[in-house]
Amino acid sequence: MSRVTEILRALTDRNGPFEALTGAQEGFTVRLRDAEVPARIGLDGEGRIQGLFFHPAVPVSGGIEDHVRAIAALPGCAAVLVASEGQVRAEHAADRPLAVGSAFKLAVLRAVAGACADGRLAWDRVVRLDPGWRSLPTGLLQDWPAGAPLTVATLANLMIAQSDNTATDALIRLVGREAVETLAPRNAPFPTTREAFLLKRADAADLRQVWASGDAAGRRALLAGLADRPLPRADDLAPEATLEVEWLFTARELEALMRETHHLPALAISPGAVPAGRWRRVAYKGGSETGVLNLTALVTARSGIRHGVVATWNDTRALDPERLLAPFRGILRRLDDEA
Repeated sequence: MSRVTEILRALTDRNGPFEALTGAQEGFTVRLRDAEVPARIGLDGEGRIQGLFFHPAVPVSGGIEDHVRAIAALPGCAAVLVASEGQVRAEHAADRPLAVGSAFKLAVLRAVAGACADGRLAWDRVVRLDPGWRSLPTGLLQDWPAGAPLTVATLANLMIAQSDNTATDALIRLVGREAVETLAPRNAPFPTTREAFLLKRADAADLRQVWASGDAAGRRALLAGLADRPLPRADDLAPEATLEVEWLFTARELEALMRETHHLPALAISPGAVPAGRWRRVAYKGGSETGVLNLTALVTARSGIRHGVVATWNDTRALDPERLLAPFRGILRRLDDEA
């Protein structure tokens, strides 16, 4: 019970004192002064607690503008955009390019969807897993045998729902780096995750400096020089933030990419950081690494109105994810109240 007490103390310290408990064993809600916390409890045959799970808290106070101001006040650099049917309702620094981690995979998905639409690729095309595509986790495919058959759709589903880096690199190779660069010219040359990990090694500070100061031609030459290097181990990577090697997108660009791809099956598999609500459909992709956190969602209300919410936070110091997650969920809660 000491662990439960510790969790409850952390929740009340952040969200105010306990007020009420609603629901049943299958799913109940802890109401605190400033937030609601969905939770589940599992009991054994004798009615003793066997498992207890608290979902992230959802703020119940404050309007959309209040939550936007909370994001704007974060240390380092932050950006946020809230739009309904593509029309901006609230924003802060929405045109500032920031590191977004795995949210860049929305651009890869958009490029693949375009290639499937014009016949250069097909969702049901089967490819064999190439060892040269292997990257570090997150994901599953880095552990699969070479030559395993996979469809383009499976790769896309894993890239988005599991943030599978090997699937991502496979799709970049299949669709062509240039196709992704057309959608994200600021990021040309567009690195694969394998290339990014090689540049983010603890002993690669000199390469990161070359990348940061180089033009497109110099960066392409640098990537070509990495082609034969072995994939690093996870513990080879620099522990500090390495923001000089990143995929940079504005909140406005990510909102547009999400509007263009939200209908694709890959984006409906996992709701990610979007709290449960009365949504007809949830499309979500986020990204995180040391010093980087992005949350990008497009939710469709029962009325059919689509709302896009993008929030990004960068800092050279380690981030407390809850400081971005809480106002992000608060914005979605307010939008849900409108449904």
